[in-house]
Amino acid sequence: MTRSPLILAVLALTLTLAGCGNRSVGNKIDDQFIAPEVSSSVARAHIDLSSPTSRIVVTSYNGVVLLAGQTPRSDLKAIAEQAARKVSNVTKVHNELQVMRPTSLLARSNDSLLTSRIKTQMLADSSVPGTRIKIITENGVVFMLGLVSRVEATQATNLVQSVSGVQKVVKLFQYTN
Repeated sequence: MTRSPLILAVLALTLTLAGCGNRSVGNKIDDQFIAPEVSSSVARAHIDLSSPTSRIVVTSYNGVVLLAGQTPRSDLKAIAEQAARKVSNVTKVHNELQVMRPTSLLARSNDSLLTSRIKTQMLADSSVPGTRIKIITENGVVFMLGLVSRVEATQATNLVQSVSGVQKVVKLFQYTN
């Protein structure tokens, strides 16, 4: 059975990181499986959502799902959201898909570089809980997910806004206070 070693590896990694943040081990394990399940559900919902005309990025944090990327039609955006909502353990869906052609490889490379710079700065700044914030950059827009206090969210937002190349910041935090 090839899935068993993968499941054990994910479980071991999750247990190792259990001390990093306020989420339960169960929530962390759920998140490891939610994103791939949502991706599958979206791809099955309509053939154009799995074709090169669409680029869908799925991220999950504490049961909250972010759909980012591009799709050519608004009806596909709605279909993707409906498919994501049907997946078990999904508590909320943020549909940030843009109705447009998929971004270029250069734009995606710039997004990856921007995400790396942001994460590096977060880890270097002790006032920002970088280990509890997930950063996704899509077409210059930085999405932040995490379980943080309002003060921590403000500190993280200020840090992200100061990074060169950030076009817009979208906060999708769950607040602890």
